Amino acid sequence: MPDFGSVSVIIPAHNEAQTIAATVRAALDARPKEVLVVSDGSLDETAEVARQAGAAVLDLNPNRGKAGAVMAGVAATSGDVVLLLDADLIGITAQHLRSLAAPVLSGAARATTGLFVSAQAHTTLASWLTRKWSGQRALERGLLAGLDAGSERYALELMIEDELRRAGIRPQIVVLRGVGHRTKEDKLGLWAGAWARLEMFRQLAAYRMRRK
Repeated sequence: MPDFGSVSVIIPAHNEAQTIAATVRAALDARPKEVLVVSDGSLDETAEVARQAGAAVLDLNPNRGKAGAVMAGVAATSGDVVLLLDADLIGITAQHLRSLAAPVLSGAARATTGLFVSAQAHTTLASWLTRKWSGQRALERGLLAGLDAGSERYALELMIEDELRRAGIRPQIVVLRGVGHRTKEDKLGLWAGAWARLEMFRQLAAYRMRRK
């Protein structure tokens, strides 16, 4: 397995105190160059829990949205390879992270995308159907240099996909077995979670319309 010491792990998080510690511990166990949690205007104990788990924390206020949070994290880190993780993962381990970064570290690929295969059938199906929206990625730092988050909030993954397509790069798929995540409905309740999901879809659709 290639050396993980040139990897910067960036975990954008908004009100993820319940799950952030486990994600941070998995990242630290992989022995990267650094693990940075970007607490994006969190109103709970996300930042403190992440610090106690051993991560460096960039505390943003006000909230910038995922795209702005990740790009702030990119600016604050220095590893040759950037590994992005969602903060609400369940079942993530150091081995998953090493597998996600390995093709980039070895030069076999310039970017990877991690997709779930979990005990939750709906999570697995959603991960594969919406693979271009996956928040689990490893890529060469230089591929993020041209991204301008601007006012985008939820469209980071589509921005990355567009950048890769312009560069003629198809990300290598890495299967993350046993990994899932908490849904918006789990975190916010049925109706609030459904509303948040609809808002996310609206912003993704708006991004696509602006790029036509």
